[in-house]
Amino acid sequence: MTRFKKIINNKNTKAGGLYLAGNLFNKAIAFLTIPIFTRLMSTSDFGLVNTYLSWVSILSLIVGLSLGSSIRSAYKDFKNDLEGYVSSIFFLSFLNFMVTSSIIIVITYFFIEELDILLVALCLVQSYMTFVINSIDIKYMMSMDYIKKTLLLALPNVIIVFMSVVWLINIENTKYLGRILPFVIVTSVIGVYYLARSFITGKKLIDKRYWKYAITLSIPLIFHGLSINILATSDRTLLTIFRSSSEAGIYSLVYNLSMVAAVVTASLESVWIPWFNKKIHDGKKEIINQSVALYIEIALVVMVGILMIGPEVLVFMAPQEYWSGNILIPPVVLASFFIFLYSISVNLEYYYKSTKVIATNTIIAALVNLGLNFIFIPKYGALGAAYTTVAAYIISFVIHYRAARKLDKGLFPFRVYIKPIGWMFLSVGLTYVLMDYIVARWSLAIVGFGIYIIFSVKKGRFSSLLK
Repeated sequence: MTRFKKIINNKNTKAGGLYLAGNLFNKAIAFLTIPIFTRLMSTSDFGLVNTYLSWVSILSLIVGLSLGSSIRSAYKDFKNDLEGYVSSIFFLSFLNFMVTSSIIIVITYFFIEELDILLVALCLVQSYMTFVINSIDIKYMMSMDYIKKTLLLALPNVIIVFMSVVWLINIENTKYLGRILPFVIVTSVIGVYYLARSFITGKKLIDKRYWKYAITLSIPLIFHGLSINILATSDRTLLTIFRSSSEAGIYSLVYNLSMVAAVVTASLESVWIPWFNKKIHDGKKEIINQSVALYIEIALVVMVGILMIGPEVLVFMAPQEYWSGNILIPPVVLASFFIFLYSISVNLEYYYKSTKVIATNTIIAALVNLGLNFIFIPKYGALGAAYTTVAAYIISFVIHYRAARKLDKGLFPFRVYIKPIGWMFLSVGLTYVLMDYIVARWSLAIVGFGIYIIFSVKKGRFSSLLK
């Protein structure tokens, strides 16, 4: 009981618990409203909205120059003037946003007539405001302001979902706008608030030292971020081009459902990153290596659970025209697992400010993914897209791991990855074998998870994460 109280009262536990609760609440809202959106929108509209949001992710890197990523390092290097640093990079990003947006709009208007200029303008505005919000999110993560971080995560999505449902019910045509406009409005209100607040509290708009520091770290990360977006979104774009927007819509839905595991891993990572940075700064590599094994194990358990119950979740969440996507769940969850694994190495690369290495390795994986997509999507459609994504993320994991070992050979021995990867592949195969046996899959998931939790709590294994 004493050990349990120590774990509960630990700051890391509270932070992780609140991050997880906020993320789960956030994802629960998204999940519970999927049946509404899939019925209020056609598969074509659903695919269009997801393609639009993919472009928001891409453009947020370009218009914001990925400057927010530098806050992870600036938190240590400029801790006494972090507000000044943030206000300075926000002003630099705003100047870039104005110039970049003007160029994109002019090019679109005169040379790409098939694109809706309104959607382009909305996408640019939402992209910049998303950059501002994501930057503040990183700041809250590093300072462990987990209450503010959780509210910043969950509250906007509650409002966006409510507005979307109301508008979609009342719109006859162009229903995709009923989903897109709430995103633009809510992110703009929040983004403008944080932008103005940062300028007022930071009181620094132009600081050449901060600008040079941020640009040096962040410019390579633009290519890293773009490559991540290519890895995550090129399949949907090419499915729309080579197959149909309906198939892209089905794939997008399954991708979102199967990536639920990322909610848990993102929550863990929000605690892991500041904890990891402190431990490596203190030279406590042995503790890191002990904790990373359990860190991976927890992610594995979550992924396997989603594999076991995923097909029924899909049936519950969407009408019958989406059900054919159940065979996509195993490869997309497998891809999600390798995303988590390579992020462990990337965090070490961030610590050593090896942003050029991060960018180079991710570009390689993205180019592989793009090439494989062009080969397999025309022939195999969504299933080809899913497995080329798996291959690309495995490559990303391998090359990032090699780079991390070169930076620090004392961290992350490969043996900590072998068993989890083996179990994950075994679970994917088992999911396909038991795809038509609902009772067997759910029983296996419930019993296995119960045994794991009881055994781990009894042995006090989770406490090693909090040393």
